[in-house]
Amino acid sequence: MKRPGFYVSVSPYVHSGNSITKTSFQTIAALVPALLAGWFFFGWPALKIVAISIVAALAAEFLWQKALGLPVRIGNGSALLTGFLLGLILSTEVPWWIPVIGACVAVIVGKQIFGGLGNNPFSSVIVGWSFVQISYNELMQDFPSPEPLFLLEPGEYLVDIPMVTIREEFDMIGDVPWLDLFIGNVPGGIGTVSVLAVLLGGAYLLFKRNITWHIPLSFIVSAWIFGFIFWRIDPDIYANPTFHIFSGWMMLGAFFLATEKGTAPVTVPAMICYGIGCGVLTMIIRIWGGYVEGVPFAILLMNGVTPLLDRIRPRAAGRIKEIA
Repeated sequence: MKRPGFYVSVSPYVHSGNSITKTSFQTIAALVPALLAGWFFFGWPALKIVAISIVAALAAEFLWQKALGLPVRIGNGSALLTGFLLGLILSTEVPWWIPVIGACVAVIVGKQIFGGLGNNPFSSVIVGWSFVQISYNELMQDFPSPEPLFLLEPGEYLVDIPMVTIREEFDMIGDVPWLDLFIGNVPGGIGTVSVLAVLLGGAYLLFKRNITWHIPLSFIVSAWIFGFIFWRIDPDIYANPTFHIFSGWMMLGAFFLATEKGTAPVTVPAMICYGIGCGVLTMIIRIWGGYVEGVPFAILLMNGVTPLLDRIRPRAAGRIKEIA
């Protein structure tokens, strides 16, 4: 029997209105609150690091495409977004050349070497960050204490970032005000400290339908539940799960990094499984792993199983089994 063909209706077609350029710049707009929070708590060096990262990412993509005779597409905002995100996860204490190297690796190794946007199997931003994190580990461990520009007093409860405090000075985490963690008045990366700012950006992405709720919610809820179980077992060893959710990369990872187009699943069951995997792996790495921050490595690991997860599909209704 002849195999059924694939039929496409004749034009005209209705365009959804989305494009790479529109999606990229809407995501950049959603990151502005996190950038402003970084500037508010860490001053002008925050803007400098992000700006260097953006320029390096744009230059890397331009030079790569020119060298290979490819169409130059830096105007679509993809490289700009990569540089922006990379800058936000760095500290203001890193030397200027760290964001340059990280951005070049993110764009060329993380994306262009696979064929460009949409072909990269792993988050290009995390690939760039992982390279500088592993290569220049000591330089990447320095994080400034917050110094709000106005209205607020600097948070004085933490000397190190929250994830280091959990490992090395566990008794101190109970003294940290929840408000400080929520607004970002703690040491950390430029765009990772303020839960409030990231939630505002995430809400904007959801409103614009650039992302759906499945990955962020399953990521955060699964991490909280995993942390809650061990916290109930022994609160003298394991931190309050809400402290984990409000600390480190959790929110930025859930809304902006785990949802990167091309590296995340597209079916609803797969997205939920993916988010749960990210959340559980994050907590495993944070609690027992060699690195204090588990979010980037959890996302990279789940990026690797995305093609398998996308095979989870509901059975098509009304499909007739073919007869040989």
